[in-house]
Amino acid sequence: MVNGIAVEKTTLVADGTPRMIKFKTAIARSSWIALRILPSSHTHPIFVTVANKPLRASKRSAQWCRACVDKVWEVKAPLMRDSEQPAAAEAFDHARKTYEQIISECDIT
Repeated sequence: MVNGIAVEKTTLVADGTPRMIKFKTAIARSSWIALRILPSSHTHPIFVTVANKPLRASKRSAQWCRACVDKVWEVKAPLMRDSEQPAAAEAFDHARKTYEQIISECDIT
């Protein structure tokens, strides 16, 4: 996967044996790359920088991340100690502002 889009495919036997995998996809812009394990998950991403430009996968992706920040806050904030709330609120506000900045920089929907 490159920026959440499947670009190549191979089939492996899930028997615990390490295997070498090679792909030939050209990476034209800064991106995240991962192997998808159907039907359930994908590996942690590898971040690739091209031409020293920041990774901006898509506006939709950044908007999803921004919405997740609000959802996590909604679920977790009521469970936090009162003493932890100010620092947590500051961290979540920082995350919101960061994703809003990324959204404004995306040229791909």
